[in-house]
Amino acid sequence: MCAATPATALETGLPGEFSGSYRNLLFAGDNPAGHVVQTDLNRLRLEWTTPVLDASGRLNAHLAYDNEFTAGGLVSTPVYQAATRIPEATWLDAEQTVLRRGRMFWRHRLYRGWVNWDNGDVQVKLGRQRIAWGSGRMWNPTDRFNPVDPTALEGDQKIGVDSALGEWRYRPSGAVQLVAAPGRGAHAVSRKTAMRVRDTFGEADISLLAGRMGSEQVAGADFAANVLDGGLHGEMLRARPSGASAYTQLSAGYEYTVLNAAFPEGLYLLGEYFFNGAAGRVNGANERLNSTVKHLAGLSAGYDLTPLLRLEASTILDVVKGSSFVAPKLTCSLARNLELSVFGYIFAGPAGSEFGARTNLYVAQFDAYF
Repeated sequence: MCAATPATALETGLPGEFSGSYRNLLFAGDNPAGHVVQTDLNRLRLEWTTPVLDASGRLNAHLAYDNEFTAGGLVSTPVYQAATRIPEATWLDAEQTVLRRGRMFWRHRLYRGWVNWDNGDVQVKLGRQRIAWGSGRMWNPTDRFNPVDPTALEGDQKIGVDSALGEWRYRPSGAVQLVAAPGRGAHAVSRKTAMRVRDTFGEADISLLAGRMGSEQVAGADFAANVLDGGLHGEMLRARPSGASAYTQLSAGYEYTVLNAAFPEGLYLLGEYFFNGAAGRVNGANERLNSTVKHLAGLSAGYDLTPLLRLEASTILDVVKGSSFVAPKLTCSLARNLELSVFGYIFAGPAGSEFGARTNLYVAQFDAYF
């Protein structure tokens, strides 16, 4: 039975604010030989945010350090061994393998690390950070700094980008952002520069962007607006690769919460569509959303069964070749700082389709925050 207990706080005598988290991810799935294997991932993350030079808050620094240990059947497979020998897609080499032996793999790394200056009107941020662009819930084609596949096992773990960000807030609802990130061929990271202008007009948030991502010149837009008591959102990116034909990626969706006698806690519903004009193209170091088909449709729903228990389900349909991805999830809040989730990633479809070659995963995830 789920029950709430008081959270604990991390207190130290050092300057700044300390926090952290621990995640245990136990999952089972088929290995390349077709045998079901279990694998257990343990990650301890320590975070520190502190003022720099004075306590005004204008200049501060943040560090997030990961210590990660994985053990189980998947670790010993050639696919996993090869994947963990590929450098992380970051400019700065801030990851190190501590142990690699049989069914065990241990590494530590810098997850975030930046210095930020902000006077309210102007912000300058340097280091490994998250550049979160776009309005989509499942697909963000305009997010070319941190693209994340909606079927990723840990979609909430976004590695970030080593970059410099400058932002000028010309009015409370509007800002101009400039981002520059160096490239590193050995890590499959391309050089990226982009400008984005965002503002609010009535009940609509609108953004425009332009830049260069590796070998591609890009331009795009995204919006989010309140429509018929729900949220309408969309984004589009037009890219022109060097020496190749241009392509378009776009997503559009609508989310709504049904609140009535049948669903007193509010049933959350989301529908989203993704068009990928670059379907089947080799990605290289351009870091974009990938798919083998041009048209994908996503649906998601969520409902709080009790104040401590939430049921969710998402599905993505390959409407071209008839494959599907389904992800049911049940989350229990054990305490204010403890959470347990069980979920599955279930794939189906013919060979050559978007999801036909994927293997099912069944996962138990425990998170603790301090």
